[in-house]
Amino acid sequence: MNRFRNLNVLCIALVMSVVMVNVTLILLRASGGPLFPVPPRAVVLLLFALGVVLLVASPSVKAAVFKRAAAEGFDGDADRLFAAYQRATLAAFALREAGGLIGFVLSVMTGNPWWSWGLGGAALIAMVVDWPKPQALGWDQAPGPK
Repeated sequence: MNRFRNLNVLCIALVMSVVMVNVTLILLRASGGPLFPVPPRAVVLLLFALGVVLLVASPSVKAAVFKRAAAEGFDGDADRLFAAYQRATLAAFALREAGGLIGFVLSVMTGNPWWSWGLGGAALIAMVVDWPKPQALGWDQAPGPK
């Protein structure tokens, strides 16, 4: 099976988690208002800031994870190169997913769906823009078994 196909499946799962929490939010909103008392404004702002930091930090974390692996050297080994790329990509996608999930938590806590739609939408856009592709590694197509 193609390595990029496996990585794409994992990335799709992370994207779908952000989509599913927003579908859940729509269903919760249809049943009534916030499920919890509205938290203090400082808590809301702190969680929002954390979500934004996760989204903004994800490209830097991806680069750092890949750079660390590159420092150990790939020695022309396509498997090691791809493993490093996969690790870096999944780390970035996980941070973006966490940012989107924080938006969902804020929406449930405040009863305002725009927290989830804003942070979740930003996370989804960042994931789509940074979708894994063989060209990122300088490959025309993923080498290895199909």
